[in-house]
Amino acid sequence: MALVARVVLAVLVFTLAGCNGGTVDRHTLKRDAEKVASLASEGELLANDVSKGASTKSFVRVHAKELSGAAAGFEKSLAKRPTSPGMTADVRKLSKLAGKVSRELEQLHLHPTDREVAASLEQPLMDAANAADKLAK
Repeated sequence: MALVARVVLAVLVFTLAGCNGGTVDRHTLKRDAEKVASLASEGELLANDVSKGASTKSFVRVHAKELSGAAAGFEKSLAKRPTSPGMTADVRKLSKLAGKVSRELEQLHLHPTDREVAASLEQPLMDAANAADKLAK
């Protein structure tokens, strides 16, 4: 389990490197929306595992914190980055969505063994992943 967490963390670090600069154009929005969708999907899978009692407390705490931090980075970055003409509304919408994902994952971090909390987060995280996917199109 610890090896899986390290691999996922390494992939996240490399994937998210360089996502906080420059003007957001259509391509950048698509890429960032796909990443937010991925964070939400991974969070949903983690919440599902917790709701079934299939993950350890330590793994959930660390992994949920890393996912939450990555989503928070998107929220902050997308809230202030300049955008190509006509892109501002979608970029800011993605920023708010990333913030929502971050807060939901933070709840999982704070309650890593609470099956009810985890179960209550599954659908919102799935909905967020779907919403981000729509912004990526």
